[in-house]
Amino acid sequence: MSIDVNALLDRKIEFPKTLDYFLYGGFILGLLTFVYTLTNGHADVAWTAFHLNFVFWAGVSHGGVLFACAMRITSSSWGRSLMRICESFAAFMPVVFVLLLVLLFVDGEQTLLYFSEDYKNYDYITARKHSLWLNFNSVLIRSVLLIGTLHILTYYYLYHSIKQDCEGTGRFKGFFSFLSATPEEGKDIDHDQKLYKYSIAIAFAYSLSMTFIAFDFIMSLDVHFYSTLFGVYYFMASVLAALGLVVIISSMLTIRFKLEQVITQFQYYDAAKLMFGLSVFWLYTFFSQFLPIWYANMPEETGFIATRVFDEPYKSLSWAILTCVFVIPFVTLIPRTTKIVKPLLVTIASVSFLGLFVEKIVLIYPSLMHDHFHFGLESILISFGFLCLFLLCITKFLSYFPIFGLRDKKLIKKLTSGGEH
Repeated sequence: MSIDVNALLDRKIEFPKTLDYFLYGGFILGLLTFVYTLTNGHADVAWTAFHLNFVFWAGVSHGGVLFACAMRITSSSWGRSLMRICESFAAFMPVVFVLLLVLLFVDGEQTLLYFSEDYKNYDYITARKHSLWLNFNSVLIRSVLLIGTLHILTYYYLYHSIKQDCEGTGRFKGFFSFLSATPEEGKDIDHDQKLYKYSIAIAFAYSLSMTFIAFDFIMSLDVHFYSTLFGVYYFMASVLAALGLVVIISSMLTIRFKLEQVITQFQYYDAAKLMFGLSVFWLYTFFSQFLPIWYANMPEETGFIATRVFDEPYKSLSWAILTCVFVIPFVTLIPRTTKIVKPLLVTIASVSFLGLFVEKIVLIYPSLMHDHFHFGLESILISFGFLCLFLLCITKFLSYFPIFGLRDKKLIKKLTSGGEH
């Protein structure tokens, strides 16, 4: 029985208007909550929630793109049908850049340590670190240069990825018409080769930029905390969160738009195995940092851990994070059934995703809210606004660009060969 590959892949995704209204409404609600909280004597609550969501969603949006790049670098075929969903996370990147500038120029004087003059009262080494490495100009140049480079590489990557599918089709009108224009004679481009090279460059840029995001916007919030492994811990947790979100979104799209012939149980099976492995690696990076701090037992280092392990509510939250991100995925993803039954896998991915969000609360809030902990309704609504904005960017991307690689040789081969695992 022959398969019409073009009919399977060339699907137009149209999200219902009610979803648009809901996401716009959620974003506006979060924005109004942020402004209200900011102007009513609770600026610390508003900016801490802003800081939390910037760090979390910056990691997730870049992590999704990295996942797509990893599949191109390794020439893997199992997840090709999920690749465009991963690439759609890049739609949030312009927002990340704007949030970065807001955090530096508006919020910095309130919460970020390197804007404060208090560092001069610390010990000599700490004062020198902040005067040389964490001064405003150093952080600004480092952040803008690294994040900007990663974004430029990602935009070139998306250009070749989408143009490969739509070149010569006249599919787009207006601003994006160049993506579907017919190439000039004699100027054919090997998009696969370009995508491979850009994927490698993005992997390097991601590792550097996310490492320094972790150093500058999480680790340096605590004056005495040092960990050379903290960057790896952050960006691998971001990849795990992005993978969980890809599983959730792809499952919802599959049900809503009947994509079972392209996104099959095999994709979920392999994604679940990868989620299992990344959960174990997340625990490894956590323990690799905890162990030397524990056996060295130096007060200037143990303070960071002690606050999060012995003080409430961080103690309870830490155990909840360990349960959600490691224990539940480790135990439940061993059986084959949970890897292929979508409702079970989506539940596991949702629990892991929520655990990774709470993890950022535990990492950030003790450093910014020294004398109290407050994550109330306003913080929840601000976080909900960020979630709606992220999903709004993704839905707009997927409704405009092809949801599958129309000319992806590996995906086409997989479908025409019967979709074997």
